[in-house]
Amino acid sequence: MLRFRQIEAFRCVMTTGTSVSAAQKMHVTQPAISRLVADLEAYVGFRLFNRVKGRLEPTEAGRRFYLSVEENFLGLERLKQVADSIRSEVSEGLTVACLPVIASTLLPPVLSAFYAETDDITVQVESVKVPDVLSKLQNHTVDVALSIAFAAAPGIEVEPLISMPALCAMPADHPLATRSVVHPQDLENERMIGWMPNSHHTYELELALFKSNTSRPRYTVVTDTAHTRYAMVAHGLGLSVVEPFASKVWRAHNIVVRPFESPVRYDYVIAYPRTSLRSDVVASFRKSALKVIAEYDFGIET
Repeated sequence: MLRFRQIEAFRCVMTTGTSVSAAQKMHVTQPAISRLVADLEAYVGFRLFNRVKGRLEPTEAGRRFYLSVEENFLGLERLKQVADSIRSEVSEGLTVACLPVIASTLLPPVLSAFYAETDDITVQVESVKVPDVLSKLQNHTVDVALSIAFAAAPGIEVEPLISMPALCAMPADHPLATRSVVHPQDLENERMIGWMPNSHHTYELELALFKSNTSRPRYTVVTDTAHTRYAMVAHGLGLSVVEPFASKVWRAHNIVVRPFESPVRYDYVIAYPRTSLRSDVVASFRKSALKVIAEYDFGIET
């Protein structure tokens, strides 16, 4: 019978170059390595190594077999990495991944509602961008995530949270602040703060919108976080088409937001690692998130 330990010993000899080094890596004796390799040779029916002056030299068949071993061993290594990540990164409470802007706006009231129903739970918050949200969900190193919507990804379950129209942020003394709604043509020749290329899918919609109109705003600064866009607006560097969550935070910095007439929307989701099992703690967090989002004050004045 082929045993994993035999494959592991063979791979260690191939990667370390000697049975002595392989034994040290596997924390066994050198004779144990030789025996495992010999048993593997007996099973496969051909020599994996030639014994040359006490050394193990891979045969051509051994080299070919090793290539196949490596291809299949990578899957096992991946499982080991996932297990290591779960063991080292996931707390015994609740681990939440979310975008930085959500971590500083929506998440605090969600956790307040969560703690009103749950005691003695430690929540670990990982403030990351969308690619990292996906990676952490797929690797099961977080229990739940709050994120802007993303394309379907293997191993992730997604539940819609809210869909919001884009807003236009500007200094309170800007002429457009007197408008109840800002239209694309209103931004003709205005300085604008935009997203970095490929950092956000709604930015593509934003650019396409201006290209389809006669209005041509001038992008002076591009960045990859929502709060940075608001900060640039606060310092008079331009206007910006923005997401809705941070708007009330920046009202204290002399910024106002107005509805922006466009097809640009921000869709948010709550996401989980794909599994048939979902803990009571995650269910309680979900309940809190849905309750808060239904009552959330976005601070939009018209």
